[in-house]
Formats: sequence, structure tokens, C-alpha cells
Amino acid sequence: MLREAILHALDAARTPQQLLERIQRRWWTHGYARALAEGELSSPVGVAVGLVRPSTDCPDPMCEDGTTLHLDDACPKCAERRADRRRRPVPAQRENDAELRWWECDGTDCSAAGKGPQPDHGLCQHCQNRAEQTEIQRATAGLVAEAETAQEAERLRQTIRWERMLDEAHAEHAERSRSAQDQTKAEQRAATEAEEVRRLREQLIREHPELAAYAQQQS
Repeated sequence: MLREAILHALDAARTPQQLLERIQRRWWTHGYARALAEGELSSPVGVAVGLVRPSTDCPDPMCEDGTTLHLDDACPKCAERRADRRRRPVPAQRENDAELRWWECDGTDCSAAGKGPQPDHGLCQHCQNRAEQTEIQRATAGLVAEAETAQEAERLRQTIRWERMLDEAHAEHAERSRSAQDQTKAEQRAATEAEEVRRLREQLIREHPELAAYAQQQS
């Protein structure tokens, strides 16, 4: 079903880029983002089809959700339909009955109208979604900045840890080198002393042959 909807949308004089823009626009303006956040997105396939299929509200094939593509301007047929809707007579209602009253959106450059109780924010669904999108983008930018700051701080901590490990490794290496040098000097000193003892023993035997047996016992 979704594949056929995509192919049909591409056959309706739309490029893949235009189809992508349609999906991104409808995701917010049709309230799907809010439905997902509130756990009310019950039919993912149906939503996907709704995101890609051509609009059935306007007979103009070049109308893209209220905008004429080749003119990049508001669709006159959609504007006329909205005007006709506003000119329709409103049935007489009781004075205290606010559920069926018409109200106009307070959004900038928005001519949408609604029927029933006007929301406290005074915005239609499209403008409300746009305001929420702006707030989400602002909050997201703040979170990204905080994440980058946290990552930079973590990199700094890692650098400090690494430098400390290197310093400790260098100190340990230097200590081992000093220990090895001290060991070598001790061995050299012991060898020199042993050589001196041997030389003295040989000199003693030459000068006092009678002590040769005693010297052999000491060795």
C-alpha cells in the first residue's frame, strides 16, 4: 500500500525532493508529531500513506497543500474555498452555546477558521504545530549545545587522565632505570672488590708460601 502511494505521488508531477518536503511539512502541520508524542499514533502505515499521497482537497493538480508549485504562491482555488466556507450562514444557536461558534486564528499571516470553542492560545492546529516545532527546535538546539559542552568537558577530563597516566609511567620508568643503574654499580663494585681480594691472596701466597694451605682453606 505504501509503495503504491509513493509511486502514485511521484507520477503526479512531483519530484522526490518535493515529495520529501511534503512529508516533512505534513508531519508537523497534520499533527502527526503531536500524536506520536502523546502515544496516539495507532496506524503507522496509514500515517505514512497520508504523508505521501496527493491532496484530494483541491482539483488543481499543481496545488501542493494550498500552494501552487509552479507559481510558488497561494492556490487561488483553495483561497476561494476557504472564503466560501466563511460565507456560509451559521445556524442560529442559543446565546450560551459556544460549541458551534466560528473563530479565526490569531496566528501571523494565517486566515484559518475554526468552529467550536476557541483554544486558549487562539491558534489553529497548523499554527500551533508550527509554534511547537519552533519551540522544539529551540529546545533541541539548547540540548545539542549542552551535549557538546558535556562532550568537551569529558574530552578535557580524558586528556588530563591520559597526561597523568603518562607522567606516572615516565616516573615509574625513571625509577626502574635508577634501580637498574644502582644494581649495575653494586655488581661492578662487588666484582672490583672480589678482584682486589684475589689479587691480595695471590700476593700473600707469593710472599709467604707457608701460608698457601691456609689461603686455600679461606677461599
